[in-house]
Amino acid sequence: MGIFLMMQAGCRGKTEKKPYEILTKTSEAMTLLYFEHTGPYDQIGATLNQLAEYAIKKGIEGNMVGIYLDDPEAVRPESLRSEIGIAVHYGFMPDSGYGIQEIPTRKVVYAILKGPYAEIAKEYPYIMEWMKKKGYKMNAPMTEIFLEAGPNVPPDQLVTEVQFPIE
Repeated sequence: MGIFLMMQAGCRGKTEKKPYEILTKTSEAMTLLYFEHTGPYDQIGATLNQLAEYAIKKGIEGNMVGIYLDDPEAVRPESLRSEIGIAVHYGFMPDSGYGIQEIPTRKVVYAILKGPYAEIAKEYPYIMEWMKKKGYKMNAPMTEIFLEAGPNVPPDQLVTEVQFPIE
């Protein structure tokens, strides 16, 4: 199973205060309507837009979700796999080209981050270092839940909950 592990230098040995908390919780189960994306993770915008248009057409409301299946340090950018989705009611029947998956209740390390996506991704190594120090190990791909997002939200006002499923 691929696990999203964006490792960057700069988080070791620092004790700086972060503008967010890293916590654990049990996430809620959800039925996810999703569309697959292959390519660089920083180029999922078109896939997000396609899913948003489909959701509007079908009357689906809710937060968009990104699930990142591969480690960008181990997989070439053009081969990175992700799933971009939105929660739907159980039994929802999607059109051809879309998938449905059940995300179970699970224990996660999470943080709520504010700002442009490229900037929040720089926090992942710090969160993963925190996890390592606490003895947590990921057991499923990393997930982003886009809490405040969309074309009318300025980049500095974007809010994303990042979840790292743990054993």
